[in-house]
Amino acid sequence: MIRSLRAGLMGGALLLSLAASLASGAAQAHSPYLLPSVFDASDRKVVTVQGSFTESFFTPEVVMKSDAWAVVGPDGVRAPLTPTYLRELALVEAVTENPGTYRITTGQRAGRTAKAALVNGEWKFFEGEKAPADAIDMQSMTLAEVYVTRGAPNDAALAPIGKGLEFKAVTHPSKIVTGQDAMFEVLFDGKPVANQPITLQGADDRYADSKSAPKTVTSDAKGRFAVKVDKSGVYQIQSRYRVAPAAAGQPGQSFTYALTFESLR
Repeated sequence: MIRSLRAGLMGGALLLSLAASLASGAAQAHSPYLLPSVFDASDRKVVTVQGSFTESFFTPEVVMKSDAWAVVGPDGVRAPLTPTYLRELALVEAVTENPGTYRITTGQRAGRTAKAALVNGEWKFFEGEKAPADAIDMQSMTLAEVYVTRGAPNDAALAPIGKGLEFKAVTHPSKIVTGQDAMFEVLFDGKPVANQPITLQGADDRYADSKSAPKTVTSDAKGRFAVKVDKSGVYQIQSRYRVAPAAAGQPGQSFTYALTFESLR
């Protein structure tokens, strides 16, 4: 099938078939995250947010670079942020002088392109090893976000972007309560995605006897899913969605969306 794509025979039915299989690929090793200095900014006029890729939440390992860092304020207006890049993490400062909810975002960032192929029904990425003949180019597209609130929460900053993979918050992220369902809707290009796997991961406690195991939930027919945590703390939810090349000679795209939230009793 992929050989036909690479030869330029890209019929509509073939593209749809490939897109369906791309959507459920295996997760890559490092995951993106944003982590604010505080989630409740009631006594702050500025919040510092770190962005990184990691294999152990929330310990930074690989700096998160983007040309689209921004904050969406309580009025719904998007404003650019200027990052400071260190070796392991990026830092941005969001001014939070007005009451309401702020959405800090990396913006949609295009990453590197790697070779990928279906191996035993799962997508495998080939780095530093010879890719099979049916491998295609796959470009990573990453969007990481977090919400902080000063005073009473409001909903203006929660409006979906409508492009790429994202979570629409049904339960306000600043109102997530430990032991209760928090509802979200997974969207791709503004449309609900059914049967999409979402991973929930808590912060790793380096002094604990064992690390918290990730949990996976699946969106329903309307793209909605619920997460519930039994311990207060900081968590990350993320999902990956892969789409076929739009035309011959173009890469496929592997979209990752990640949202960090705090759960309190």
